[in-house]
Amino acid sequence: MRSLNFAVVLAALLACNGEPGTTETGGTGTATTTTSTSPGTTAPTGDLTTTTTGTATGGMTSAPTTSTSTTATTEPATSTTGPATSTTEPATSTTSTTAATTDDTGAVDPQCAPATGDYGECAAVLGFAFDGTECTLRSGCSCAPDCDKFFPSAAACALSCAAADHCNPDKFDGAGLAKPPITQGTHCDGVYMCPGADPELKQAYQTIFPLLTCEPGDFPCSENGEHCMGLLSGTLGPEEWAKMCAASLLPNSGPFICTVFGP
Repeated sequence: MRSLNFAVVLAALLACNGEPGTTETGGTGTATTTTSTSPGTTAPTGDLTTTTTGTATGGMTSAPTTSTSTTATTEPATSTTGPATSTTEPATSTTSTTAATTDDTGAVDPQCAPATGDYGECAAVLGFAFDGTECTLRSGCSCAPDCDKFFPSAAACALSCAAADHCNPDKFDGAGLAKPPITQGTHCDGVYMCPGADPELKQAYQTIFPLLTCEPGDFPCSENGEHCMGLLSGTLGPEEWAKMCAASLLPNSGPFICTVFGP
C-alpha cells in the first residue's frame, strides 16, 4: 500500500514539474526556449531569433511550438573593375628633306659661273668677273643680272674661282731640268713669274703668293729685267697648286715657270 502511494506521489510530482527546460506559467503563458550554440560551430551570418510559444490550460502546458526565424543579411558583392585604358603613342615619322641647289653651269661656286650679261655702254667700272677663262675687269651701267658674280679685285676673283676648280695649266712651264707638263706633285726648286711693267699684276701676284720676292735679272724673264719667285723649293702640293691655278686666272698673267737647277 505504501509502495502504491509513493508511485502516485512521484507521478504527481512529474506532472507538476513538466519537461526539463520548460517554464510553466499559470493560465495562458509564454514559454521561451533559449538555444545556445556550442563552440566550434560557426553561426550563419545574420540575426537568429527563436521564439517558443505554448498554452497552458488548467495547470497543463501544451507542447511548445517553436518558430525560428533567421534573418540573413548578405552584403552585396561589389566588384569594381577599372576600365582598361590602352594608350598608344602615334608613330611619328619625320623625313628630312634636303634641298639641293645645283648651279646649272656645274661650277662649285655660283660666283664663278661665267658672267656674260650686257651691262650697258657706260664707262663706270663694275668690278672683276670670271668669263670662263680669266677674271676680267668689267665696265657698264649696271652689273645686273650678274651682280652676284662680281668681285672687287682680280686677286679675289682668281682665288675664289681657283677654289671652284678653275685653272689654266697651259700657262705652266718648266726650265732647267723640269720639263712640261707641270702637274700637281711635281718638284720645283722654285716657281718664277714675270709681272713685266704691270704694277697691278704684280700686286695681284703678291696677294696670291705672300712670300713673293722680285729682283732684277733676265732669267727667266725677258721683259723689264725683273723676275719674281712666288714659291720656294718643294713639291707642288694641293696648297701650292691652288695658288698657281689662282695666278693663272689673272688677266695677262704667266707664264709660271717651275725651275729645277740640278739633280
